[in-house]
Formats: sequence, structure tokens, C-alpha cells
Amino acid sequence: MSALGFPCGAGNGVPRVRSRSNGNGWLRLGVLALAVAGGNGSLFAADQWVKARLGPFESISNDGRTSAVQTLSQFEQFRYALGSVMGQADLRMDPPLRILVFREAREMAAQGCEGLHMGRDHLMACAVASGQLPTAMVRELTRRLLETNFTGIPPTVEKALETFFSTVQSNAVHVMWGAPPAAEERTRDWALLHRLITQPETSGRAHIYLHNLATGMDSNGAIRSLGEDVAKFNAAVDAYLAAGQFTAVQAPNRPLNPDRDFVTSILTADEGQLARADLLGPGAEADYMALLKAGKHQAEANEGLGFLALRAGDEEKAGSYFQEAYKAGSRNVVALTTYGKAERHYDVAIEVLKQALTIDPKYAPAHWELGDKLDDPKQRLAEWKVALGLAPHNVDWWVSYARLNEGQKQWAEAGRAWMSASQATTDLAKKEEYLRARSAIEQQRLDGEAEEKRRDAEARAAEIDKLKTQARKEIADIEARANALNTKKGDNAPIVDWWDDADALTLKGTLARVDCLGKQLHLQVKDASGAVRVLLVADHAGISVTGGEVKFACGVVQKPRAVEIRYKPVKDAAGGIFGEVTGFEYK
Repeated sequence: MSALGFPCGAGNGVPRVRSRSNGNGWLRLGVLALAVAGGNGSLFAADQWVKARLGPFESISNDGRTSAVQTLSQFEQFRYALGSVMGQADLRMDPPLRILVFREAREMAAQGCEGLHMGRDHLMACAVASGQLPTAMVRELTRRLLETNFTGIPPTVEKALETFFSTVQSNAVHVMWGAPPAAEERTRDWALLHRLITQPETSGRAHIYLHNLATGMDSNGAIRSLGEDVAKFNAAVDAYLAAGQFTAVQAPNRPLNPDRDFVTSILTADEGQLARADLLGPGAEADYMALLKAGKHQAEANEGLGFLALRAGDEEKAGSYFQEAYKAGSRNVVALTTYGKAERHYDVAIEVLKQALTIDPKYAPAHWELGDKLDDPKQRLAEWKVALGLAPHNVDWWVSYARLNEGQKQWAEAGRAWMSASQATTDLAKKEEYLRARSAIEQQRLDGEAEEKRRDAEARAAEIDKLKTQARKEIADIEARANALNTKKGDNAPIVDWWDDADALTLKGTLARVDCLGKQLHLQVKDASGAVRVLLVADHAGISVTGGEVKFACGVVQKPRAVEIRYKPVKDAAGGIFGEVTGFEYK
């Protein structure tokens, strides 16, 4: 038997196992078994610290290469199986996962390491090389992989996926899925997934359904994308759940070659000590202090001590450690983000957070904390929007983003944020609260627009009043200057009545005679009835004449011409004057 439990074959020594997942050929699993048991394994002593890397995972073991690779293979096979059913082969893990491999469960328990938790610079997990991954850890691993890689999965479907994968059994080569969970967890959504993923007639199309859900398609649309009738499909799911016959089957597996696929290296004793301390468990503080005393891993040890101080509630001490780590050239985006968040001097905090983002531009908490430190609301909203694009399941962030948009009167963006918050939460009461907040956006928008119109109207009225006041002052100044000039010339100037020619009367007829009386002229005009009207021209230079020259010959007009005369009535017509001429037009 090989170290991984595979039977060694005869002949060329490479056992071959038929893949039952898809029947696509023979998997040369003996390569993995032989390389772990022997071959390269001889280069790694059993008591050495060894690190193995594959994809977003790395494992560290002080029990030799075999345990490091075997444990890492379990995680990778699980990631591959989840990716295959979701229609995305290479799932990301952010932050990446580091697995500490222990010889036995008792040693692992002494470190207080359960499930997944954040360490100094990695998401941390603990495992025993020979055992199965704990259910709680698998459930949490599923959730984190789904949240990192997909944004549109409905919460109930995501919960069903977590339940389905929580019963997965894996080793370095094979994955079995579909074992039923506890009865209370067998929801209809779980039954739909179980039927879709495990039944031969639908398993090849499961990724289509789940990928379409993840991109925002509703359940009925995703069912139709399978070429299924919605009503018949749902009826089949109901019957499947009622029958209660749920069997585990083999899942797709990834052929792994330990020499080609795994990057392994030997760690020094102090690197192994740092890796164990990075669990931030019992003994971590002593390990970090020992490293500082030895002058090794100064940035990393100060980072770890900073996290331990924060856990103990000593923010001032934590800040001091993080500052020392920053001075020592820290490249830990998690530590730098934590330092920037706690730093009270905003200019220092902004500098640190920007440095964190040069290390990992896609680290959502760094974007969020940077936005929180910026005074300009527009810049803050921009950073927060980036953070939410990277971490769309963070409900609290969506709520803060929505409220800030409301404060900035960005009603459309606020509405979208409240909707996203309602989609991200699994709390039904909160979901209703966020949907009500979104509904209230329209009234707030109308109120805001009304208030803005009122302010604009007040501003316009104030501007008009200002212009009127300025105009009155200018008129008063002109009058004052004119009055001053009149005073100099004498106050005996004749008063002239104001006359608006637009209201003048009109007389049409024939000009028959012009009597010259000094500067004044009397025009005799015969109208259509034959009556002769006498009109006064007080000053011929002051009237407008059209259709001919401004020239009148005294006496009888030799060639009478048709005219149209505008005039104003005279106050005293006793002298036979019909009116005073204001305009004259030859016809």
C-alpha cells in the first residue's frame, strides 16, 4: 500500500484507477502515491518543516512532505469539485488559505485551532493529515469560496450549497458528495441541488443552472436554461424530496502530479516557528518575542504581537507594534489595513492604507478603511463602491454606503445600495427594513427636489431684488446729475408735456395749402368728406416725415398730394386748429 492508501500495481509500478465521475479515461494516481511515499519524499525528512503550495492554498507541516501534500490535496480536490458544479474551474480564495498540518488531533487541539479563522497574514486552518476535513470547516470553506467568486447567488441557494458540500468526503484523489445531512437541513433548495448534481440525467447540466443563478437569473429562468419545463421540473423536485432516497456519488476529481502541480520547499526552524505562531493561539506571544529577541522576522513578529494586543483590547500597544512593523517594511496587507484603521492621525492612516493597496489592490477592507479616512464625501463614496464591488456580501457596508448616498442626495445610487443590502442579508426582518428604506427613497427624492426648487426660487428672487435696487440707484444718480445740470442753466426752462406717439390720431386726405407763421406752419388738409382741417406744425424739425422730403412750400400746393398725418388733439381748439402734427407720410 502507498502512503495515501493506494494499492501498488505490478509491472511498471503505476497503478491505474478508472474514473467513475465522467469515464473520460484512466487517471495515473500512482504518480502521486509514489512521489509522496518515496521519490522526492526522500528529500524531505519527517521532522522538517515543509511548505507546499497549490492554487490559493498552502500547507505547512513539521511531519515531512507527505503530510503537507496529502492535506493540501484534500483541499484542492474539494475546491475543484465545487468549481466544477459552479461552472468556474479555478476558484479564488481571498485572503489565501494556509493550513497547518498536525501529526495528531490532540496536538491540533492544544493550539485551539478549529474551523477557519484569520491569522496574522492568512486565513488559517488546521488539519490532521490522516483525517477527514471537519464538517464545520467544509461548510465555512464553501461559504468563503462562494462569496469570493460569485455575487448573485440567492441566500437560500447559497445556504443549500453550504449544506450539500458540508457532507463531502475527500482524500488526496477522490471526492464523494451527496451524503444526506441531518433531516432538518434537507430543505427543498437542498433537494433541488442534490437531484441536479447527483442524478445522471441532470448532473452534466448542474453547472448551467448554478452559473445562471450566480449571474442574476431567477430560478425559473435557470430551469428553462436547462431545456426543462418549469412546472414539470419543480414537480419532479417535490417528488424527489418526498421519496427521501439520497445517495452519495463520486464527484469530479482533479488528476494531481505531486512533482508538477505542488510547489514544495523546506522551511527553516524559525520560519516554522513563525508559521505556528501565526495561528495566534496559545504560545504565539512567546514565539513572536523569541523571534524579535533573535533579530529574525521583525516585521512579521511585530504584526503578530499587534494582533494579539488588539485581541486583548490594548489598542495603544497594538498601534505601537503595527508602527514598528510598518517601519520594518511590512508587506502584510491585513496588518497594514488593521494599522491604518486604528491609526488616529488621518494623514498617517491614509499613507499606510495606500501602501496596503499597492500590495493587494483587490483587498476590499483596505479600500473601505481608506474611504472612511477621507473627508471628501465623493472620494469616500468612490472608495466604498470599489470595496463593495470586491465584497458584495457585506451587509453593514451596504447600509453605510446607502446612508451616505442619501446624505449626498444621490437617490438612485442609494436605492441600488438598499436593494443590494436586502439581497445580501439572510435576516428576513432586516430584508424588509432595507426594502422599506428603498421604497422611501422616492419620497425623499421628491422632498429633496422640492427643497432645492424652493432654495433656487429664493435665490432668484434675491437676485432680482438686488438688480432692482441697483437699477433704482442708477436712475436716482442719473436724475441727480440731470437736476444738477438744470440748476446751472436756470430753472425757467419750459415744461413740455409728455406725449406717446403710439396713441396718436390719424387724418387721411390731400394737402392743399401751407401757411407759414414764423417757425410754425399751418397745414390745410382736405379729408375724404371734403372738409378742410387745419393742423399745426410747431417745429417741423421735430416731426417724422416719410415718403418724401421734409420740405414745405408756403401757399397753395401746386400739385396736391395724398397724405396721412398723425396728430394729437390740442387743448384749445378755439383758434380753428384741429390738432398738432406728430408724424407725416406722403402717399
